[in-house]
Amino acid sequence: MKQATRMGLNHHMDGADRPLRPAQMRADAAPALVSLPEPHRLTPLGRSAVRAAPQRLRGALSQAASRERDCGLAFLFLPVAMGGGAGLFYMSPTDPDLFIVGAGMLIALLLAALSRQNHIAAARCATFLAALLAGALAAGIEQQRGAVLLDSDVTTRIDGRVDAREFDGQGRVWYLIDLVSTADPEIRRPPARVRVVARAPHQPVPVGALISGRARLSSPSGPVMPGGYDFAFKAFVDGIGAHGFFYSTPETAAPTLRQTGLVHLLKLRLRTVREQISMRIRTVLPGDPGGVAAALAVSDRRGISKATQDALRATGLAHILAISGLHMALAAGTLYIGLRKGLALFPTLVEAFPVKKIAAIGALLTATAYLLISGGSVATQRAWVMLAVMLIAVLADRSALTMRNVALSAIVIIVLTPSAVVGPGFQMSFAATAALIAAYAVFAGRARDRPVSAPGLLGGSMPVRWFVALARLMLGLAITSLVAGVATGLFSAHHFHRVAGHGLLANLLAMPLVTLVVMPAGLAAMLLMPFGLDAMPLQLMGRGIEGVIAMANYVDSLGGNITVGQIPLAATATAGAGLVFLVFLRSWLHLSGAVLIALGIALALPPLARPGPDILISEDGKLVALVGPETLASNAARPSAFVFEQWQAALRSPPHLPPANYPQAAADDVEKVKLLDGLLAAAVGAPSRFHCAGRGICAAMHHQARLIAINQAALIGAACDRADVVVVAIPVHMRTCRSGAVLVTSRSLRRSGAMTLTILARPSAAAEDQSEDLSGGGRVGKTMKRPEFRIRTALQGIVRPWTIQRYYDWRTRSYDLPD
Repeated sequence: MKQATRMGLNHHMDGADRPLRPAQMRADAAPALVSLPEPHRLTPLGRSAVRAAPQRLRGALSQAASRERDCGLAFLFLPVAMGGGAGLFYMSPTDPDLFIVGAGMLIALLLAALSRQNHIAAARCATFLAALLAGALAAGIEQQRGAVLLDSDVTTRIDGRVDAREFDGQGRVWYLIDLVSTADPEIRRPPARVRVVARAPHQPVPVGALISGRARLSSPSGPVMPGGYDFAFKAFVDGIGAHGFFYSTPETAAPTLRQTGLVHLLKLRLRTVREQISMRIRTVLPGDPGGVAAALAVSDRRGISKATQDALRATGLAHILAISGLHMALAAGTLYIGLRKGLALFPTLVEAFPVKKIAAIGALLTATAYLLISGGSVATQRAWVMLAVMLIAVLADRSALTMRNVALSAIVIIVLTPSAVVGPGFQMSFAATAALIAAYAVFAGRARDRPVSAPGLLGGSMPVRWFVALARLMLGLAITSLVAGVATGLFSAHHFHRVAGHGLLANLLAMPLVTLVVMPAGLAAMLLMPFGLDAMPLQLMGRGIEGVIAMANYVDSLGGNITVGQIPLAATATAGAGLVFLVFLRSWLHLSGAVLIALGIALALPPLARPGPDILISEDGKLVALVGPETLASNAARPSAFVFEQWQAALRSPPHLPPANYPQAAADDVEKVKLLDGLLAAAVGAPSRFHCAGRGICAAMHHQARLIAINQAALIGAACDRADVVVVAIPVHMRTCRSGAVLVTSRSLRRSGAMTLTILARPSAAAEDQSEDLSGGGRVGKTMKRPEFRIRTALQGIVRPWTIQRYYDWRTRSYDLPD
């Protein structure tokens, strides 16, 4: 080969003096070309590698699946299947048949038992199907205990019994009342419990006493826009059928002994103790520190100012206000460590008794007492179940903090309160807990694999040890905040449409105070309160809370509260599934979770995300908004903050553009029709903004679509002839416009809920020129080219116990259900 190469080189070197002919060059090059393989063909080794690739992939998948089976993966996915079943049950537009659900679950369990020996894969599929149906069945059973919701707003006289009461920072008293009767008028479909606020100064009515007075009751509202949070569903599962206010000071009477059940008396006594604790805390700690301390102790958050709540929410510190796993762990963990370390000082006790288990029993009793005095909310119940499972594992000499215990806690909570699955609390708490366990398992594994090195020259000195301990503490807090923030950020963005950009910094600054000062001092205050020695611990707790609030305000001043807008459910579900795979799987298959998370993010962004709405209409028709490129224009100078702020959050916080006042007034119907023409002419000159003659008559031009919002039935016909969309904020029986315009009334909105419209096809300029000139007061003919809309409603076609009140007619005492 070397000789042939040398000959070829000499040949071409000779050609430098004497050029070669083309034929001679082809002859010389031919031997070299023949010796080379063809580039498009694989060698035998390459062909065998391609043929073996599927086999190697199957082997890798089989090895990964075997590893996952050894880690108990199947059990971890049982609560996922149960939660999916509960979620699908509540998302169904109609009530699923519980008999079919129960029968399907039994059949799936039977198939799993029969195929367990010979068909493992089929048995597991049947087991997951049974778990999914079990979650749906639990949700169906819970639905039977739901509240009856008030069908329409009413002013009536109510008589009932005070079940609980809370005091806010403005001196108002919020009563939770077990309704006994109503009068003038009598509510024909009364709710069992209502929440009513008394704003007039008065002597608070004690828990268990009778209360009466004239009150304005309102039905719980539905979502403010399609895909939004359903407040009526929350009221339904909480057992509160209406909310309202007393017109004057409520009347009271001495409590009777009609309800003498032990459970009822115990419940009243616990609520009285809870109220006394809250009042004692706020007496020692006035202002926001007392409000936050009461929230941490007994879950009473009404004493916290709105500014402080906004600052905590914007910086990602609002989680400290809800009694959750963090508070349970700090309270019970502080007692557990203190009791165990204290008993360890007596060697005789350590040798004679299981000190660790005694400390676990004490921590469990502390957590149970915390659950009872805090009011027992769903979040607190969830935290107690998780902590109880872990402490029972300690009593059974098992590892406490494992993913299996988290899965077992989730199963218990889904069985007890399946509705929690669709709420942010359940999703965020379990996402954070599972992510933290997975993250620390990775760090623990790396620590075990790292070789042990000898300590340095200063390794044994006290300052270095303190510095290393402090550095580890701060690093642990940073990792905890980062992992928990990333895991919960997905669900926070979906439910609240915002993410705390500086949440990591705020948690790094505030959580050491909460962990080392606020919660230990609060625990000491609760233990010393029966003896009247709680003032000093409460003051120390207040100092720590003042520091937390100061840090929240400082971080909030830096900005960083990112409004992400409304996230599609498909995107959240896809990314949530990716998070489950990422934290549950232990083999290389966990990388599929990262792929799903990336896909979920892509589904929330253009071009995969559906374009946002152009027009928003509230569920009563009184508030209408136009989504502009930089503003959100409404037909009200001061729109309802409850609705409008949620619209702004869902649309990435565009500023409010109030309506332009039209100076001309109208006395009769003829002049009002001319007024419509004038308003439309003004709207054509200044589009994407409402032009109103008072609140009752407004017009706008938005993306070449004409919109009229009125509250007078006499103008409906004229509005239908002139506009593409007509919104009538009064209940009328008219359902459609003969002209082809979209007609929306408060009667139709009662059933459909809030509505959004997206303009799909806009009329061309030529078609616009064919219509008559509005500025001349002309009447737009039926030949007017109208835009096409995609209409979405929040509750259209959904007939469930928390929406059925929308179909109730109190005059006939019957339901007018859709076909």
